[in-house]
Amino acid sequence: MDLEPKKVGVQDFHNLILRARAELGIQDEEVVHLPIVKQIRWEGKRFYSRNVLLLCAGLLFLVVIGLPTSLYLSIRDETKFGNITVQTYMSYLDNENPNEGYCLFKMPSLIYPFTRPPVNCSECANVEGIQYAYNLTQEKFISEYAFGMQPVLVKDGQQNWTAHDMFSYHYFKSVYSPGSEALEKSEKECQFFPYETEMRTLGEFFNMSDERVAGNDEPYYCGWSNCDGKAANELRKHYKLPYFLPPELDHSKTDWVFMGLSGFGAYMHIDNVGTTSWQAQIKGTKKWVLEAPPECHGTCISRMEVIVEPGDIIVLDTNKWFHSTEIMGKETSIVIGSEYY
Repeated sequence: MDLEPKKVGVQDFHNLILRARAELGIQDEEVVHLPIVKQIRWEGKRFYSRNVLLLCAGLLFLVVIGLPTSLYLSIRDETKFGNITVQTYMSYLDNENPNEGYCLFKMPSLIYPFTRPPVNCSECANVEGIQYAYNLTQEKFISEYAFGMQPVLVKDGQQNWTAHDMFSYHYFKSVYSPGSEALEKSEKECQFFPYETEMRTLGEFFNMSDERVAGNDEPYYCGWSNCDGKAANELRKHYKLPYFLPPELDHSKTDWVFMGLSGFGAYMHIDNVGTTSWQAQIKGTKKWVLEAPPECHGTCISRMEVIVEPGDIIVLDTNKWFHSTEIMGKETSIVIGSEYY
């Protein structure tokens, strides 16, 4: 018949050690290194002693991710705690000594939305929606749109551009041909945004199969900066500074290209580029969704949507408006964009 296992206590284990020492001549040092003794010592430790690394990882996650996320959701949903937090933070900034500088360092993109300076909500309090413009004069652009939070869609922004007829995947591939100086410099010095694709470099993007380029295989959406001078000069043969932007605002030497297939786009995010930007829809159609920063909910319009079509240029402060994009229709989307200041 089955015998019930005997429970071994501390005294029993001590007596066993004494017998091993007396009858077998085993020293204490040898007993300590026996695998079974190590196991007993490990299982006898308290929970927090055995799981110290796990507990530290959990605490780190709570501090770095959990608390900022909870605060963000609290502010976004306009809870009492969120409103008090924002008011306290704004009061602190207002009372800071203007002669004392801030310590600045580059924040990771995932952390930046939780650490950015709050927006002055009076800047968007009068924004009722995205405005549309034709024949926009430079004077009106400066006075109403250039440096505020009022987004504007200029419907005739690409006057005298040839980009719509020239730009395509194969045209870009000819500019950044394999082994070319433009591609090599772009991969070393320029930025590449893979968004929802597995590609991590511009070279990988221009190594796609024709089936995938045509949309008959795995979809893609990505962006890159044309910071190589020769490539930039070639691309700029087919577009120029939008007519409504005064030349003195054209200080940016780097433009951006965004390209992808229907259904893809950029997730909801906020930029950290420091200046207002314009984006020209060369081909395809894209839906933009703008959301007010959480601290401005209740003061500013909470959400806006706009469809940007070929020939349009949208101008907005992407450092203050949270925004996402989605490519509509079947045509491949190609966008050129840049900042101004």
